Amino acid sequence: MLPPPPTAPARLLYSSCSLEKTLQCSCSFHGIPTPSVQWLMEGVPVGVNNTDGSLQVTSTKIGAWNNSTISLTGEPEIVMSLHCEGKNQYGIHTSSIFLLPDKHSGSSVFMKGLAQGIVYGSIVSTLFFFFLVLLT
Repeated sequence: MLPPPPTAPARLLYSSCSLEKTLQCSCSFHGIPTPSVQWLMEGVPVGVNNTDGSLQVTSTKIGAWNNSTISLTGEPEIVMSLHCEGKNQYGIHTSSIFLLPDKHSGSSVFMKGLAQGIVYGSIVSTLFFFFLVLLT
């Protein structure tokens, strides 16, 4: 009689993020059988090998390893959560990453909104006085 095949629960062995032109986060899982990897952004699954306008996920399986990378273009405007989850029938392991907006980009969004508010407010005020003069 043959011994049962070896098994091992999914384990996260490495995760990292780097920011250059795009934000790239990677997770490496090991397990027997090879774990599947799922990325979740704000709790919503992100498709593997699927290209969206702002993100791309790639996954590579080699033996009992599954390495996955998510690339995000642009900076988050709000605090966002990103999770990579590796699982097989013997276990689940998750890594959580919180993406924080740049302090300066938040102030530039505020300044842009303030400038738009001033411009639109002055247009509305001008139109109001114009119609008031016409009515009198």
